[in-house]
Amino acid sequence: MPNRTILFIFLLSVSGTGLTQTYINLKAYNVDSLQLILPAQVGEQRVNTLNQLAAAFSYEEFDSSARYAEEALSLANDINCQEGIASAYRNLGHMNFYRSNYSEALNNFFASLELYENLDRKHTVADLYYDIAATHYFASNYEKVLEYINISLEKFRERLEDGSTVGSVRDTIKVIGALGMTYAMLGMDRQKQLEITLQHLETGKRNNFGNTELMLQTCVAGVDYYYLNEPDSAKVYLKRSLAFPDETPSLQALKYRPIWWLGYLHFEEQEYDSAIFYWQKAFEWNNENGFLYWATDACVDIGHAYFLMQDFNNAEKFYLQGEKLFDEMLERKSQYRYDSLKYVASSGTDLYLPIPVMRKIEGIWGYGQWMYEMLYELYDTINNTSKALKYHIAYANAKDSLNEMIRNRETIEIQTRYESEWKERQIEYLTQENDFNAFKLQQSRYFLFGLIGLVVLIAVLAFIIIRMNKLRDQQNNLLLQQKLFRAQMNPHFLFNTLVSIQNFIISEKPVIAGKYLSKFSKLVRNILDSSFEEYISLEDELGTIENYLELQKIRYPDKFDFSIAVDKSIDPETTSFPPMLLQPFIENSIEHGFKHKESKGNIHISFSLKNSSLLVEVQDDGIGRDKAKELLKMHSMDHKSLATSITEERIQILNKTMKRKISLDILDLKNEKNEPAGTRVVLLIPFK
Repeated sequence: MPNRTILFIFLLSVSGTGLTQTYINLKAYNVDSLQLILPAQVGEQRVNTLNQLAAAFSYEEFDSSARYAEEALSLANDINCQEGIASAYRNLGHMNFYRSNYSEALNNFFASLELYENLDRKHTVADLYYDIAATHYFASNYEKVLEYINISLEKFRERLEDGSTVGSVRDTIKVIGALGMTYAMLGMDRQKQLEITLQHLETGKRNNFGNTELMLQTCVAGVDYYYLNEPDSAKVYLKRSLAFPDETPSLQALKYRPIWWLGYLHFEEQEYDSAIFYWQKAFEWNNENGFLYWATDACVDIGHAYFLMQDFNNAEKFYLQGEKLFDEMLERKSQYRYDSLKYVASSGTDLYLPIPVMRKIEGIWGYGQWMYEMLYELYDTINNTSKALKYHIAYANAKDSLNEMIRNRETIEIQTRYESEWKERQIEYLTQENDFNAFKLQQSRYFLFGLIGLVVLIAVLAFIIIRMNKLRDQQNNLLLQQKLFRAQMNPHFLFNTLVSIQNFIISEKPVIAGKYLSKFSKLVRNILDSSFEEYISLEDELGTIENYLELQKIRYPDKFDFSIAVDKSIDPETTSFPPMLLQPFIENSIEHGFKHKESKGNIHISFSLKNSSLLVEVQDDGIGRDKAKELLKMHSMDHKSLATSITEERIQILNKTMKRKISLDILDLKNEKNEPAGTRVVLLIPFK
């Protein structure tokens, strides 16, 4: 099915100075009364009436709107009525917007904006930023939509001297709704769109918005739930929207949008009879009341459902009825059978603003293309070759017509984006040029003082830049040194581990070798994962330490036990820790403290808090450092242990980047007989 939901759920409401029909957020004027009093008016009164007439005709009778706006502009210039000039430019902007001349509309809006800013008309300025955002929306320039819609929201929320805001609740909810719709069009956040819709609905209930709007927003919430793949919630809100009283023609007409959506939900669930039930109601009411566009929509949908049910007679009946309605729209050049219906909201968008003419025409031909395609498929399926050929040709022609319209619109959109960017660059250039001229004028008056100040400023900036570059280089060097030291430490451990694996293999112990190799691979992966990180979570470090100790227990069975204790007040997930900082000390305990000990050794690792720092202790009951050194000299005269020295240098480098320093103490433990009883390593690491 074609995408027919954009016009329905799009709620960008362009605030205008007035139209002949009452839209939410728009003023309304009585055209007959204005034309009656105009001939007798002069000066500012005539300018105001001309602008009101220009606004009233801006959305449909473009020539009349342009004529009144141009006369208002000319007269306002003659009598130097700045507000009249600003209003005339804005009306020209609305007229060009509705006729899809977006580039010229932006020129008009920016001209009006400058004047209203000078007049300090805060509310109108906020509205104009919204007008500009809406123009960019229809020009498919969504980045600019987000830029200007946020400016509009900021302007509406600005506080006045009495504490109130520039904009009303209606203004704010209008802008927020447009922002959410833009996110949805960009595919950024459909959930956010639902939240905004529900906020609109809740705000409307609190502030007594009309039932027509509340019903529409309830229906839109159902559509949002549909796009979030929550069909049950979608049905709840769609059915809830049908419970509102039929108190206005627009409310009555709009109710057939949730009826259509209920049919569509059943259609997607392949419940074709239920879908036809809802679509039949929508078709009959819209056809009877003259809403040709929506009658065509429902009619072709019914035909498509019958086609899928292989009920080709009924499919043909409704397709041909759809063709008849499409021809009627082309003949009337309108989506309505009666002109008065243009003043009744029937899609959703038209409750807030008139839809640009180009979009209406595209919508009509979009249905035409789809309908002809369905007729072609029908007759091709039932082997009616002549009719299949007829409608294939009609489909191709409709597709060509629609593509031409889309190409024309896209050309306008591209031109609008280009001219908008060019104009913004021009404004930026003129601003810079004005600033430069002002600077030259000031320089001519205070040349000597300015020159001295400039020299001092350049010198200070140069000093700051040089200093910052020097500090940045120093920091980069420190980071590089840390990685180099860590690269030295990891090979030291890896070498010892690989030797152990080799020994297991040589001694024909494949089970132990395989188990050791598996744990070794996990440990290497952990080391690689953290090798480029200056800090990791304590939780990750604990996992690496535990894995390392388990490996060493396989290498030295029944040689030692270990325990790890973490204070309950410490959150390992959020606490940062330098990776592999403890490994060299643990390795020393095992390699030098327990390796030559006759009895089984114990190593205990604890983490606790002390003075806003992390206190880490590694304690063993090994043979002590002095005895270990003696044995090391006896067994390996050329051996040179770098682990502790590299770790100490690494701590020194880390301390250069920290306000509070890491402290390291290594204590030799003694028993009651003053004999060596192990080693304790104490690290105090400030929280990062």
